[in-house]
Formats: sequence, structure tokens, C-alpha cells
Amino acid sequence: MEKRYKQVEDYELETVVNVIYDENILSIYTNKPDLERKLNTIIGEPTKEYKVKRSISGSRWEIPLSDKSKISKIILKVDLFECL
Repeated sequence: MEKRYKQVEDYELETVVNVIYDENILSIYTNKPDLERKLNTIIGEPTKEYKVKRSISGSRWEIPLSDKSKISKIILKVDLFECL
């Protein structure tokens, strides 16, 4: 089944990257459909998908800081700042 992403207005687009040191986690949240698709392809399914009706309105990935390969893929292959 193909995922459907909710289109949001440009002023509502956001990507948040947090390092949660207490839990040793890199947390990435985005509601940019193109970035969500790219992250899905490169590092896999998100930890949490936020939905409005049947459309995905945002996704969050939680990556252990010890998972160096996924973090490297994000840095090398994903432009987290693509809309600047």
C-alpha cells in the first residue's frame, strides 16, 4: 500500500533534530513529504507516524546514537535543510 502524505502550507513546514543524551537517541521529526519519503527509503520506517484521517501529517525517527551506520547515511545522503 502506498503511503499518502498530507500537503501542508510552506509556512507550516518543519524539521526538528534533537539529540536526547539521557536516552542516547537522535530524534528527527519532519512534516515535509519529500523528506519523509527520502528518510523512509534511506533509514527505514519511522518510529511514529502522525496521521490526519488517512494521510500522514508528520513522522518521527528515533535512532540510537550507537547506530553509526544510520546516522552516517542521514548525514551523507539526506539534505535535512533542503528547503532553506
